[in-house]
Amino acid sequence: MVRAWRAVGHACGSRLVVLSPPYRNPTSLGSVERGVDLPLGGLVFGDGDATIAVLADLTALSYRAPWAVPCLALPARQEPLLLLVTELRDRLVLVHRSAARSVDDWAQVARHVRRRAGPTPAELARWVARRLRQRELEVPLRHQFEEALQGTPADAGLSVASYSRLFAHYGIYTARDWRALGRLAVYAASGRLGERRTSASISLRTVCEYARRYLGVPYHVLAERLGWEWVLEAALRTARYVAAERRHAAHRAPGPASQRSHVSVTQTAP
Repeated sequence: MVRAWRAVGHACGSRLVVLSPPYRNPTSLGSVERGVDLPLGGLVFGDGDATIAVLADLTALSYRAPWAVPCLALPARQEPLLLLVTELRDRLVLVHRSAARSVDDWAQVARHVRRRAGPTPAELARWVARRLRQRELEVPLRHQFEEALQGTPADAGLSVASYSRLFAHYGIYTARDWRALGRLAVYAASGRLGERRTSASISLRTVCEYARRYLGVPYHVLAERLGWEWVLEAALRTARYVAAERRHAAHRAPGPASQRSHVSVTQTAP
């Protein structure tokens, strides 16, 4: 079905445009297949006469580049249509067309991304589990993010060490590491600087430490990029859960302990 609507989209002039930091100079995305080359922190803006076909293109792209933020130019009174695209419903940024503003107002697109609601623990866990193609990780990851972001005990029957032993089958991150990444992702999602500075869940000093440890970047890189998806993607690449993909390059999903990385990550406080 997605492929069929993509064909309609090409016939109706579906257009995908990429905005990369600092989000001033858009470039056209020639094909969905080129999505694997998108930079971390990139936004993909879809526009066209057939909204559902544009959504199909954005959905297909989300499988190629799940770290990109999907944005959609939406005519008035079409929001119920989004319920048909469950893969993007939680992440999609809507930019309503207005006669007063050009659709090509890229600063407006960036502002909409900054105002997007932050991810929930369930959304973070689902994103990671899908990226790793390990759906059995979704529930234990959600427990870690719930404890880190909401203060909800992960599970009365399992200790931090028990969760860490479970996660060790898939890679090097422990339960405390996943909790730290949840806080970092939510911090990155709070696009207004004032919100970042007053975040009660994480201090600026800790953010700087986490950015270098898990993402391999200084704070100013974290501050200039939009979205939370790229944070999780960068953390997975740093710890070698996934590799930066390129077109025509084979990609293998991580598996049990036989595919674990040997990169060392220092544990963090809960």
